[in-house]
Amino acid sequence: MIVELFKRGKGKSSGPIDYFLGKNRDREHAKLLSGDLEEVAELIDSSPYVKKYTAGCLSFFEDDLSDSKKKNLMAAFEKTLFPGLKPEQYRIVWIEHRDKENTETGNKRLELNFLIPNVEITTGKRLQPFFAKADLNRVDDFKTIISLEKETDDRLNQILSQHNN
Repeated sequence: MIVELFKRGKGKSSGPIDYFLGKNRDREHAKLLSGDLEEVAELIDSSPYVKKYTAGCLSFFEDDLSDSKKKNLMAAFEKTLFPGLKPEQYRIVWIEHRDKENTETGNKRLELNFLIPNVEITTGKRLQPFFAKADLNRVDDFKTIISLEKETDDRLNQILSQHNN
């Protein structure tokens, strides 16, 4: 898994939303998984801050994961980005892409994209979900934990498969 935080964040919500979902919200292989797109757009567009949003993606070698696995990964990543905050203090939308190619396998790969208005909801103050000096280690730890969990699941499935034969 790769975690990428995009360097953009200035301007209107139409920039990232058009990229994630297409100008007419009809991008092939793109799907809104969670969050209120209208509310996030309003929060970004009404923001008085220079950096109005944070966007990025979790990218996987797999072409798909179960819905429950996606939800668990999104929730775990939110806890990583927002330690100490409750879900009512921030907004985030998650958008799935399945149109990029895995160069190693030639198959499509899964991306879970996120868009976050840089505003704390209950106070209206600026929220910076990711500051590299303070947060990079925590995000790297998240990637390591997810990779180890996947390796453990794969090894367990292999053992069970051999045992059942």
